[in-house]
Amino acid sequence: MLPLPSNPDEWVLHPAPAWGDKVDFVANTTFDDSGPGSLRFEQLLFEKLRDQRHRLCCIPFFTYGFCLGDVVALADDAEIGLTPGDVLERSDHWSLRVLLAPDGDVAALRDLLTTHCAAVETRGRLVACSVVGRGRLESLRRGLDELERGEHLSYETAWI
Repeated sequence: MLPLPSNPDEWVLHPAPAWGDKVDFVANTTFDDSGPGSLRFEQLLFEKLRDQRHRLCCIPFFTYGFCLGDVVALADDAEIGLTPGDVLERSDHWSLRVLLAPDGDVAALRDLLTTHCAAVETRGRLVACSVVGRGRLESLRRGLDELERGEHLSYETAWI
């Protein structure tokens, strides 16, 4: 087993994953300097399927290219060990990341996410959320756009 970078301040973890009851495998990712502070790595949580396939059970906070429920192949990385590689099967989930402004309307965001049946994970003011289906995504984005215009939050997609 490869030694992992040991500075805990560099890692993003998922203590309450969206599909925590299915998690039985962990893989690591690195990301560019877009994370705050010294963050460099994210542990993503998976359900191990057959034939070396793994289903993502958490909503990425910083890693791009993956959504809740995507089935991926893992690749070996010399620095961090097993890491998600190619997406083999896209799920019907659309994942977004929301950064709530310090004085943002938390209740309005909570109501919007509840109305759209969003799966949610939080890390301080950062909210990773996921909805099923393009129609629900478009409706959620309209609501997020309105809150963004009111300077309550900013958001981005996770799958690009």
